This record gives sequence, structure tokens and C-alpha cells, in this order.
Amino acid sequence: MRNKQKWLNNKIAAVSPTIMSEVQLSADIIARIDVILKQKGMTQRDLAHKMGRSEAVISRWTTGFPNLTLKSIAEISTAHGEPLINVTS
Repeated sequence: MRNKQKWLNNKIAAVSPTIMSEVQLSADIIARIDVILKQKGMTQRDLAHKMGRSEAVISRWTTGFPNLTLKSIAEISTAHGEPLINVTS
């Protein structure tokens, strides 16, 4: 077990800061989707219905690290009635 942890730590250390930042941002957006769903008492099924999407699409967006487009982020924000991300100028 200790060797596996050492191997994992070495792999993580080898990842560039840019990639780590991108992964963290994706994780933050996924977490924000989950928080808003819980706050609104919605399920993934509810969100899928409201967006006219399949439950499978919503599931892919909320598990793992999807490649969300700006359009899909905007659609999710609109369906939630709350922004997933805040943009400042």
C-alpha cells in the first residue's frame, strides 16, 4: 500500500501547475453544480428535464471531469437561475 501511495504522489508531483489549475477549476464548477442542485432541492433528473437534456448528459457533467463548453455552462446557469461562475472585468 505504501508503494502505491508513493507512486501516486510522484505522479501528482509530475503534473504541471497549469494542468492542476485546469483540473481544479473543473472540479470547482462540478461542485458548484452540485451545491446549487442541493440548495434548490433539485435532482439531476430535474435539471435534465428543465434543460431538455438526457439524464446521461447531466450525469456526465456532474461526475468525472467533463469538457464543459461556455454554452453548456450558460445553459446550466440559466436552468438553475444562478451563475456557475462569476466573470469580472
